[in-house]
Amino acid sequence: MYDLRNNLSLLYDFYIVAKSKSFSRAAENYNVSQPSLSRNVKLLEDTMKMKLVNRNNKGIELTNDGEELYKQLDTMFSVFNDYNKNNLNDSDELVGKLTIGTTRNIADNRLSEYLSIFNRQYPNVKIKIVTDSASNLNNYLLNHKIDVLIDYVPNMNFTEKDNMEIKQIGNFDTCFACSKEFYNKYGAKIKSLNDLAKYKLVISGASRRRQMLDEILTPLNINLDPNIEMPDSKLMADFVKENEYIGYFVKEEVETFDLVPLILDIEMPKNYIGMIYSKNTINLITKKFIELVLKNK
Repeated sequence: MYDLRNNLSLLYDFYIVAKSKSFSRAAENYNVSQPSLSRNVKLLEDTMKMKLVNRNNKGIELTNDGEELYKQLDTMFSVFNDYNKNNLNDSDELVGKLTIGTTRNIADNRLSEYLSIFNRQYPNVKIKIVTDSASNLNNYLLNHKIDVLIDYVPNMNFTEKDNMEIKQIGNFDTCFACSKEFYNKYGAKIKSLNDLAKYKLVISGASRRRQMLDEILTPLNINLDPNIEMPDSKLMADFVKENEYIGYFVKEEVETFDLVPLILDIEMPKNYIGMIYSKNTINLITKKFIELVLKNK
């Protein structure tokens, strides 16, 4: 009979490895060293005199004994986490790291307000922002390289088995816009989407924002074929101001970039944004960030 009363740390290390399904992901998610995790899981197996984990190319696979132990530990640590969550006051010190993935456009327009609120309340949490393409960000979330993804929603790239939670937190109005000089010269002639097709356009490339625009164009049999595609709104705004082009922007950006919105005879699509995170691997810091954003959205 094994005695684990003095080996709670071994049980916890096994638990986070089993929960993360990988030694490397557990090390990254919980800020511990991978060699330490590997050593402690081996020591736990020796102490219990049973094999708990098999390594494979994708990470780890639990044995039958490992599955049974994990289920029991999951119940135990879930009770502890619930107690910790319910008894952590805002005045208590939260220390650790939060990694947020998002697109450049959302980072430029919305992210700072959420970060400011969180940082004021939890100044000892280190925050890392990862900006990339939507497809890469989805992979980062699935592979636990980011804690939470802030992206346009709905996001159809996750399946039910991925066990993701999505919380809508806001929206953007969109519009076509141009420089003041261009507007004074041609603005009165542009009243419809069909009118836009007569001018040179610059639109973001393969993105959720572009996809939502196409969703209103397709039923109308309108094909806006941009002369140039750009991934970054600031770059697009600079190009529009320096050339006789029309760009597609979030409305909030237009005033910032000193552009003029075009008023068309159709309602432009709203872009909804949300937080996406794994229900299986969410940690306390991520929970606190999500709670604050939802409270202040």
